[in-house]
Amino acid sequence: MIFWEKVLLKYPTKLQATEEDAKHLPIVFSEWFVAYDQGERVIFARLHHNCVWSIPPSKTWTDFDTNKDVPLETLLDLVPYLNQVTDFDLYTGRAKYNDKDIIWTPIHQWKYRNNRTVHFNETPTEGTNSEPNSDKDSEKSNPDEDTAQVEDLLRQAETTVTSAIQKLSSRTGTPDPTDSPRPKESLLLGKSKLSTTEVSQTATPPVSKGKAPAPPPT
Repeated sequence: MIFWEKVLLKYPTKLQATEEDAKHLPIVFSEWFVAYDQGERVIFARLHHNCVWSIPPSKTWTDFDTNKDVPLETLLDLVPYLNQVTDFDLYTGRAKYNDKDIIWTPIHQWKYRNNRTVHFNETPTEGTNSEPNSDKDSEKSNPDEDTAQVEDLLRQAETTVTSAIQKLSSRTGTPDPTDSPRPKESLLLGKSKLSTTEVSQTATPPVSKGKAPAPPPT
């Protein structure tokens, strides 16, 4: 079982996610949930096989296992070709490439406004679906067509976020936050770090149940 799955089990009561919760998430997180810890609303997200967490409105994300803050560069490294784009927004996925508006989509692809895939000028990094082709085909697209279709692309992204929120709600059958029970023991260290003692603890060897030692001779 990976660490992320252990955290999922550690918080069986998930809260109903809101649009504000979704806006707090960097575009690179595709799996996440919301739960109470010591009365605070905490957002947990999957980062590779691990878990990170954040308490809005703070934009800081902390590794659940190590309790160390996750550097911004770690999140940016998950998005390919950032060295070729400008004005990238980590929370909306919007950026510019050759003065054209592009967006990093929930399916982990760079797209133009007309929903065509962006082809960058260098060999793609591992894990990206872009090809080392030029943008000639995309540049031939009609600017008016691009403008007309941008709303459709943004609607697709909004639909994806709404769908994710609905899935989180239906999957957990979570009650209203005001009715959600608080955990008896918090996983917070101080008020800013989460403890993973209960998540990563190992089993204690059983005590032997053999015969008791005989009393000393009198």
